[in-house]
Amino acid sequence: MAALKALKKPERHAARQAWRLPGSDLDRMFTLVREVGQVELKFTVAEESHDAVRALLGIGVERVRNVYYLDTPDLTLRRHGVLARVRGGERPNDSVVKLRPIDPDRVPTAMRRCEDFSVEVDVTPDSFVCSGALKLRLGRNSVERAVEDRSRLRTLFSDDQIALMDSRLAGRVTIDELDALGPVEVHRTRPRDGEPGDGLELQEWMYPDDSRLLEVSTRCTSTDLLQTALDAKALLDLHRITQSGPCPTKADTTLDYFTRQ
Repeated sequence: MAALKALKKPERHAARQAWRLPGSDLDRMFTLVREVGQVELKFTVAEESHDAVRALLGIGVERVRNVYYLDTPDLTLRRHGVLARVRGGERPNDSVVKLRPIDPDRVPTAMRRCEDFSVEVDVTPDSFVCSGALKLRLGRNSVERAVEDRSRLRTLFSDDQIALMDSRLAGRVTIDELDALGPVEVHRTRPRDGEPGDGLELQEWMYPDDSRLLEVSTRCTSTDLLQTALDAKALLDLHRITQSGPCPTKADTTLDYFTRQ
């Protein structure tokens, strides 16, 4: 419990109120966050609070993206801790290969030196996981063109990204055997400076059957995590925005949705 004990007593109490985690898991989370430094804090919004969270955070700068995940019909990548995601739409496109979970102490030095590689801890009120991600910026409409011509999916990823996939897959499947699962239309809105929720982002994932997943998120450092979590939770509680219980990630929700169709 070294990480928790390093907090002052009121802070330890606040941490136990903010996270629905056993004490040992909470201690491991703070230890991991200290080691990595960068955090994305996420809250999934219960369906009955969708209108309330849109009213609070849905006015601001909005971006719309079309999101696909690449995997096999039996989700080989996910089973081996690999996520391959591409985003098209109205903005410059991009791709990312993510390893999750990852031990930050075992990231190869060459990868850590890569400017586009990042290590981050995703934290929710119920869970935490460390991920390593390698991102590539793509030209406009690259994703849509590649998805239409399945043989061009490889062109959306760099050699380094493909090597990162292979480091977990060990030849079980190649990028040319993957399907593009999607799209999901994703609306991302950030309140304007000075508005309630400034610093938070609302993501609305809209699936073809009109089901929705809404998530509130923000990024912070390990030093700011506790206060950021408390401030975000207080704002959501003030506006009676209910958080859903333990639920799948956006990636898992999307993969499951398109593989059961």
